[in-house]
Amino acid sequence: MGADDGPISAEQVDIRLQPLNKSGAHADGAEGADEEIGDQIQLRVYKQRWIVLLTVALLNNTNTMSWIGYAPSGNYVNSFYGESSAAWLSMIYMLCTIPVGLFAMWAGREWGLRTAILIAGWTNGIGAVIRVISSLDFVPEDLRFPICMTGQGIAAIAYPFIMFLPTKVAGSWFPDTQRAIATTIGVMSNPLGVLMANLISPAIVKSPDHVIWLNIFTCVPSLAAMLIATPKIPPTFSASKPQMDFVSGMKSCFSSKQYIILLIVMGGGIGMFNCLYTVMLELLCPSGYSNFFSGVCAALMIVGGVFGAAASGFFVDRTKLYEETLKIALGAAVIFGLIFLQLTLHQGLSVFLAITCLFFGVLGLATYPIGLELASECTFPVSEATSTGLIVLSGQIQSVIYVFIMKNFARPLQPDRMHIQVCQLTPDDTVNTPKDNTMSIMIFSLLATLLVLALVVLFKPVYKRLEAERGNRATADKAKELSNQNKDRITLQAESAVQPLQEK
Repeated sequence: MGADDGPISAEQVDIRLQPLNKSGAHADGAEGADEEIGDQIQLRVYKQRWIVLLTVALLNNTNTMSWIGYAPSGNYVNSFYGESSAAWLSMIYMLCTIPVGLFAMWAGREWGLRTAILIAGWTNGIGAVIRVISSLDFVPEDLRFPICMTGQGIAAIAYPFIMFLPTKVAGSWFPDTQRAIATTIGVMSNPLGVLMANLISPAIVKSPDHVIWLNIFTCVPSLAAMLIATPKIPPTFSASKPQMDFVSGMKSCFSSKQYIILLIVMGGGIGMFNCLYTVMLELLCPSGYSNFFSGVCAALMIVGGVFGAAASGFFVDRTKLYEETLKIALGAAVIFGLIFLQLTLHQGLSVFLAITCLFFGVLGLATYPIGLELASECTFPVSEATSTGLIVLSGQIQSVIYVFIMKNFARPLQPDRMHIQVCQLTPDDTVNTPKDNTMSIMIFSLLATLLVLALVVLFKPVYKRLEAERGNRATADKAKELSNQNKDRITLQAESAVQPLQEK
């Protein structure tokens, strides 16, 4: 290097120079950047998350089968356990849901996911074992029903704990790109349980003595449900963020206008779907449609719903279009639902009834996992146990209301249509009285329309959970970039950075 080349300043050196301060630390705050990097929350996705999800799905499925399983074989169950026993064995679930549900939401937040799964698994399994014991030969006939009711009551305690587990597991174990489909798998195991109960129970129980095989069938998978702990390192930032306590979470939910709208609308959707499934036979038999066809319609609703929910779960996982998908799917579902209700008033329309029932299921159940995910988004960082639990409770309460409307606003069937109906088993049957459901359907349709309008016009959610994760991801990317830049730096003493290089 010649003297005529002139001095070379620090700015002309190709290597980034980092002067040190008197204490030897980086003068430009690089140390602070390193500390920021060190403080970044560590995220990890576990392979066993699918096993956890399978456990929750199995719990949801078997508990629902235990709930519904006695109804399709009600005449044999009543003969084995006593008069009206089948109805009470189903009713106990409804009676337990609301009081135990509030405790389950609190416990899920305070005690954590692992404890909630443990409680759900053990109560579901113990209840199943007690039901099997009630049907053994050595049990006196007068003790069969009390023992079975005890087991069913214990299993019913599991239901409120199970109802919020799908979204809780999705939020705690799955990354944001898989949460919706994880929620879908978890929640759709419930209607699959309904479908399996209606198909398998009549196939197993051909006489009162076969009730024990139904109890064993629901017991084995209940005992097989595995109990798995929660992850030590969270898969997403939202899973790592401390959540509100139960009371604060409840206050936050009910102070959010968007959540209240979702609570009413989603609860109404769940309630209406449950109501239609419950009164399906009573809607169809006055117009001459058989019990078998009623079962086909119910099965089409559920099977279609499984595919619809799976498709919507994959779609929103990729696009994050929660609001748009919910509004379009629920609006279309209500249209098909109203058409179905009107068709039930006329005879000879089996094909059209089946088609509308299928599309109602596809679109209606597609909104269920999306709505539960939106509940978590609107109320973050409220625990999923609280936000989704309230929606499920709202659905249970509104189910009772809509069933009450359908039954109490129905009128006696007109005499000129009595020759069409197939509700009565015999001409002198006074138990299964056919009804004219015109007024009930009008009120039901009006309420459904109001719910959809409220959702479309008033619901404008903010995705709080996704925004928090995007912000954290941007911070993590920036910190990573700073870390890579620091690796390329050469640190010299401060005086070396300002003095020109002299030729020797």
